[in-house]
Amino acid sequence: MRLTKGFSLVEVMVSMLIASIALLGLAAAQLRTLQYATNSFDYTVGLVIGQNAMEKIWSRLCDIQHKNPSLFQDEAFREWLLAPASIRGSFEVIVPQAYANEMNIQVNWVDERMDPDVDGENQVVLNATFMSLDETCE
Repeated sequence: MRLTKGFSLVEVMVSMLIASIALLGLAAAQLRTLQYATNSFDYTVGLVIGQNAMEKIWSRLCDIQHKNPSLFQDEAFREWLLAPASIRGSFEVIVPQAYANEMNIQVNWVDERMDPDVDGENQVVLNATFMSLDETCE
């Protein structure tokens, strides 16, 4: 009768193969988690940029509605609504051509690591609603 103590080389190799596959799966999951975290950060930045555009419109609402309705089409004003120049290459702000009390402000960004078909589009759409001010607004 043969007595064995310890593990055979085959058993060690099989256990190493199983451990390697498990660790590769964990590494892939960690990479995907980091990609989603980065995209979530971009989503938050997009929300802030869209909110900034809405706040800028609010600050000039009396002018847009009563004093100078063509201000909304003015190139300098529309440039002012966009993302800051330092991140303009990454984020695109889309504001309707004409002012309305209810409009959508869209912010797009590019994240090539994310698949738009699987992960959804890299964009935020904010529904901006502005009240009608009376003509005596200041």
